[in-house]
Amino acid sequence: MIKMSDYNISVIVSTYNTGDYLTEFLDSIKSQSIGFENIEVIFVDDNSTDSYTLDLLRKMNQSYANVKVEFLNTNSGFPGTGRNIGLNLADADYVIFADHDDTYTENAFEMMCSKIGENDMLISNFNQVYPNKSIPFKSIYKDSGEIQVSNIDGDKNLLRVPAAIWTRLFRKSFLIENGIDFLEGMLAEDVYVASYSCLKAKGIIYLNDFYSYNYKIRDSDSDKSTIHVRNRKYIEAILNGYYKIDEMLINLNKTSYGEIIFKSHLTSWLYTIVLSKISDEDKKELFIKSYDIFNKYYSKDPYFKERYDNLVDLILNQKFDDAVLESNRLEKIQENMNDRSLFSRIKNKLVG
Repeated sequence: MIKMSDYNISVIVSTYNTGDYLTEFLDSIKSQSIGFENIEVIFVDDNSTDSYTLDLLRKMNQSYANVKVEFLNTNSGFPGTGRNIGLNLADADYVIFADHDDTYTENAFEMMCSKIGENDMLISNFNQVYPNKSIPFKSIYKDSGEIQVSNIDGDKNLLRVPAAIWTRLFRKSFLIENGIDFLEGMLAEDVYVASYSCLKAKGIIYLNDFYSYNYKIRDSDSDKSTIHVRNRKYIEAILNGYYKIDEMLINLNKTSYGEIIFKSHLTSWLYTIVLSKISDEDKKELFIKSYDIFNKYYSKDPYFKERYDNLVDLILNQKFDDAVLESNRLEKIQENMNDRSLFSRIKNKLVG
């Protein structure tokens, strides 16, 4: 029987009414070439209401010595709480944070653990898995292979790599010593940790040509992942996270990095509002609340071309009623263009 301290890696998973995805996820961990016995899996359940999910977690907890399950008594509503609890429970020197409905490729942990070396953080790439196909994600580095820097000033474009937290292996002591944890009670918690870590890490390695993770695109009416929920609560939760990132940049005296961090996220956030069915009143309130972050950090994202220039200008000029009208106009254009496929491509680009 191995000691807990002998694990190579702790995999932390926040769960909520996950069902059969749990079994598929754990199967991918059990199949790891590094050896399942060298992996610690920590599930933190966010007070699931689904008895099937709870029974699966209890069974896994009882069946495997290297699986821990922590059941929360209240629902936090967002993954940050579970991830923070899991980090505190982790025994391995290296940690990674997975989503409950995806899977890792068979040699993911062997490659990542062997490559991280003396770096504080390793980033890998991922596959986008649709119901009928799988597409390798192409980053801004395109076909470049391995990128390695001693700190973020060696290549600031690493801040534009998707915040896909499940592709990032961290030295646990690095996160703890720098007080880097996930935002709770809001979204963009992964963007926060990804950005904070990039700004503080002594050594970052990006395996752009290594695909460690299979990211499922779930955006049907009956099966949506959190990233595709487009109601007021979730749209505002993302914005709240953006303001926490701003606070972090101020505290670190790193606001000069804000424009590159937010380059894609702010226009994508507008796109989410336009695609949503929230009321005009909600849109106006969100536009008003977003003014400060847009005024401070907005820069054009070429991916969107000039489609959102007018909407952004209206927000920056504080013409919020007109901004609502413009967002409604854009919604009609997108409906006519059947533009939801573009939304999926954009979100896959950001993953945050």
